[in-house]
Amino acid sequence: MTAAATDPQSDEAIEPAFAAAATIARRNAGGFYYVSYFVPKPKRRATFAVYAFCCMIREALRLGDHAINTGTGLREHPAVVSPRHLGTLPPPPTDESAAKENELETRLAMFRDRLTEIYDGKLELPAVASRSEAQHALEAFRRTTGEFAVPKQYFLDLAEGCRMEASVTRFATWTGLRKYCDNVSGVIAEIIGSVLGFTHSDGHKKAMQLGEAIRLTSILRNIRADRDLGKIYLPLEDLARFRYSQQDLAAGIVNEPFRELMKFEIARAHQLFEESADGISWLADDGTRLAVSAIVASQMGQLHAIERQHYDVFAGPPTQSPAEKFRQLPAAWRLARRRAGEPMPRTI
Repeated sequence: MTAAATDPQSDEAIEPAFAAAATIARRNAGGFYYVSYFVPKPKRRATFAVYAFCCMIREALRLGDHAINTGTGLREHPAVVSPRHLGTLPPPPTDESAAKENELETRLAMFRDRLTEIYDGKLELPAVASRSEAQHALEAFRRTTGEFAVPKQYFLDLAEGCRMEASVTRFATWTGLRKYCDNVSGVIAEIIGSVLGFTHSDGHKKAMQLGEAIRLTSILRNIRADRDLGKIYLPLEDLARFRYSQQDLAAGIVNEPFRELMKFEIARAHQLFEESADGISWLADDGTRLAVSAIVASQMGQLHAIERQHYDVFAGPPTQSPAEKFRQLPAAWRLARRRAGEPMPRTI
């Protein structure tokens, strides 16, 4: 019998659990980790817990060279692997492609089982002193789902997004890309929004739009890196509209069609940020609004950095100086003070 099964409310498990979740969040969240300190501690700890769990899901579902349903996998990927999965194997593959597909399907099935265990209150973990960082963070997540009403379906949607990341290298239309953005980023914004709390029924819709905008911004910044992995996330219909070919993108050509394409995509991201910003006034005025406003201002600053670099993202992801980031704070403050129905302030 494990410590978690015998005494799920053990006080000795609390601090190492949330400390581990914060460490994982700091390692993966970038600026989001630091602006979260505007948020009251109970919400901040819960936000770290759900975000760390999302990171653990994505890491475990990112295919490696070996199966994870082992003792090592149980310690490193407890968001997916439970004791009853140890030693189970996928069907023998017929080729390399089938092997990867079988491994992914096995991991997804394991994850769905693990998520059910957590939500049904049946999570088993080793004694506190024997837990890995990931196992501590999973304890923080278990406690958070017990306190906050975070729908289980959100995490299933995130897993579907991980499936898309592993298998899809092109998107024909914005509709297809938007669905992908929803499942890998929009749903994370909804999860965090469930912890931060909304005072309006459309709050989750606005969180989804914010997640879409953040993922689209990341795609625009990292076109070269994604290209090097054989992926083109920009909708092929948009490339065709601006007469910029996949071969041009593969060659890293920055010409007038590419600049017009980037202007179009940046305008799309701006619109998503502006639409999502309506939801900020539906958050608690306890520092939460300022934290989310700072994220919006920072992300729009990244779009501005792309423009300042004359759209040449092939030269490397655009960067912002400390002074530029500091100048975003007044804009974030104005956005946080905006009341519902008031004109949208200029954020950058």
